Amino acid sequence: MRDKYFNFLYIPSRNTEPKSIRVRRLFVYALASVLALGVAVATWTVVRYSGEIKETYRLAAVKKENAQLKREVDTFAEDIAVLRRQVAQNFDFQKKARILAQLEELSADVTEVGIGGADYAYIQSVAHIDPETRSKVLSVREDADKLLRQAQLQRDSYQNIIARLDETTDLQRHTPSICPVNVGFISSYFGRRMDPITGRRSLHRGVDYSARKGTPVFAPADGVVTFSGRWKTYGKVVEISHGYGLVTRYAHLEKQLVRKGQKVRRGDVIARVGASGKSTFSHLHYEVEVSGKRVDPLKYVLTR
Repeated sequence: MRDKYFNFLYIPSRNTEPKSIRVRRLFVYALASVLALGVAVATWTVVRYSGEIKETYRLAAVKKENAQLKREVDTFAEDIAVLRRQVAQNFDFQKKARILAQLEELSADVTEVGIGGADYAYIQSVAHIDPETRSKVLSVREDADKLLRQAQLQRDSYQNIIARLDETTDLQRHTPSICPVNVGFISSYFGRRMDPITGRRSLHRGVDYSARKGTPVFAPADGVVTFSGRWKTYGKVVEISHGYGLVTRYAHLEKQLVRKGQKVRRGDVIARVGASGKSTFSHLHYEVEVSGKRVDPLKYVLTR
């Protein structure tokens, strides 16, 4: 009978005799089992619901992040719209600039900078996003890619414009445009005339400016002196190469003030008017040569 019970000793209070209590073994075993089961259930509940709580917090954070990303996508879409307008304005400005630079206008087909098919790999990578957001993301990416291509096109176009304007500016500096003397009048024009020396009709290959001896002769454009010396019939001569196939020549001079190889700029004094060579009076014989052919110099005289 004793094996069916547990005896427990306990002391009720101080200075008292210990007392014993007898409890059935089955009851102790049952109580221990219930406690163990309770601990196990409590542990399982904590583990399970702590995971759910974490998942709840995670989902809440993801939803918050997705909402933020959607707002950013909307902001990017608005920024893209602004950039699109700016790119269109740049193309309008370039249209005018290309006209000034004498370049062909960029057609609408070119400015659209079309490319091949869609990027299916990227489309697949965003397939899990909700349809509305995915559509916005794909649209923003497509617009951004197009704007990048248009920016590259505009950069190349600006480089062409700048290069052409630089070339045009250089051409303007080296194109004869002013009268080589600031006094006197034209005594003989370009073309066929009666030669004052021989009395025969001949081609006059330049323009004669009547002026006093010693009158300054000016370079009509930038260039390099290619000759400064004497010719049999022209007397004292200065010749300037301006590049681009343009050459100017000054004859019957009293004195040359430049030497061969010297660089000159428009307006520099290069000589003095005289009557050297075959000449009946003091004057400047002025010639303009284009690609080896002499032309009417008055076409290159815009101002005195």
